[in-house]
Amino acid sequence: MLQLGQECFPEDEQQTIEELVKIFEFLMRDYQFSPTPRTQHPKSHGYVQGEFIIEENMSDQFKVGIFANPQTYPVWVRFSNGSGSFDKNGNFQPDTLGDIRGISIKLLGVKGCKAFENSAPNEQDFIAVNTPIFFLKDAKAYLDFFPIVNGIKEGKITMNPDGTPNHIPDELKASYEAIAYSLPLLNGVRSQVMSSPLEANYWSATPYKFGETAMKYAVFPHIEGKKFNIDAAEDKTNYLREAMTKHLAEKDAYFDFCIQLQTDPENMKIEDPTLLWDEKESPFIKVATLKIIQQNFNSQERIEMDEKQSFSPWNCLEEYRPLGGVNRARKIYADMADFRNQINNA
Repeated sequence: MLQLGQECFPEDEQQTIEELVKIFEFLMRDYQFSPTPRTQHPKSHGYVQGEFIIEENMSDQFKVGIFANPQTYPVWVRFSNGSGSFDKNGNFQPDTLGDIRGISIKLLGVKGCKAFENSAPNEQDFIAVNTPIFFLKDAKAYLDFFPIVNGIKEGKITMNPDGTPNHIPDELKASYEAIAYSLPLLNGVRSQVMSSPLEANYWSATPYKFGETAMKYAVFPHIEGKKFNIDAAEDKTNYLREAMTKHLAEKDAYFDFCIQLQTDPENMKIEDPTLLWDEKESPFIKVATLKIIQQNFNSQERIEMDEKQSFSPWNCLEEYRPLGGVNRARKIYADMADFRNQINNA
């Protein structure tokens, strides 16, 4: 019987992760423009400063790690698009196209034992996307997913309007069958329309340790007044940055940072992040406020800082160690960030 927070490790997982490293390094070497971007969430909408304010008077079950005592941490926050698609001039795909959107939060001045020896000291990263579930089940699924995505881009795989395949070459059929479940999930996220990164919900999607149990976390915005009008944007290609720029030129932005505890190891699985954890069984509880302060973040200096900065779910305290196969594969993020910076500084 599974226990709370229990992981199950496939025997060939390390070999799978080594193959992923080779793929990501190839993609970065093969990029035709400078600087070489991230392989994950390369397009930034803004790299901004703020505060992470721990709640007072919480239930004892949530007083784990940084949440044990009321305190305010300075943070850097990056909002981004997931797609690495770009045109012949090196411009990323326009924001008007559907995509996975992300938020990465870096707390500074955090004390405690780190989960990973390569982690940066005194930091805690939280990474979330605009979907409560992940679109792949495990690390191995990435190896089947990449050739299918490339096959669709290159026209080797053709799709019907309803999202079902029209033609798949024989050499790609096994990979397609292995990750066919992921395409409807991914298309569902991409069909969402986001008015502004400051007006969106974000979820960790994958699970994390939380003391003696496990958690998922989410970031929910405070929305006051009218949402950003996409039709009135001056630059629809980059309207998400424009929306953030106009908001933060006038006022602060706020989010609730919430935690959902794993209460049933069978129905709230660690090793399959494509399954939703039932909020009726375990609701999200607010444990902190994320405040993005009013600011101008479009200077060249800030943009360069953004490009050099790295975020990783493994840059964390031991209390929040990443769980599950997808997160174990993400342990390579720090090495990939170092590799990217080496290329760009060569």
